[in-house]
Amino acid sequence: MRNRTRTRLAAAAIASTIGIGALLTGTRGFAAGAARVASARPADGTYDGRREYAYYGYVKVQAVVRNGKLTDVRLYEYPNDNGRSHYINSVALPSLIQEAVDAQSWKVDLISGATFTSEAFTKSLQAALKQAGL
Repeated sequence: MRNRTRTRLAAAAIASTIGIGALLTGTRGFAAGAARVASARPADGTYDGRREYAYYGYVKVQAVVRNGKLTDVRLYEYPNDNGRSHYINSVALPSLIQEAVDAQSWKVDLISGATFTSEAFTKSLQAALKQAGL
């Protein structure tokens, strides 16, 4: 009998730790847990990233969040002071933006040939998404 009580207590502790304590304690715990999950959704809006150094210039982005999802990434600043930088970034940045929106994350593959810009883009986007709660 003693082992069963210990087993039940251990199961209850594990269940409450992983968030299913409502099944053991009733619906009151479930409602509180559901309220926490619902309020965790990021607020819609725009969130500015940090200005990050990219060797040939700076990158700064703005994350656009709608319905709790990343819907767009806008560029405030990127290296474009010479023809080569302008060309490289005109090819690389649209790909980085699309990949970030598809992945719903700042964790995207870097683009060969635009490594400095890619790294600065991901750092700036990471800061913006952190503000958004994504």
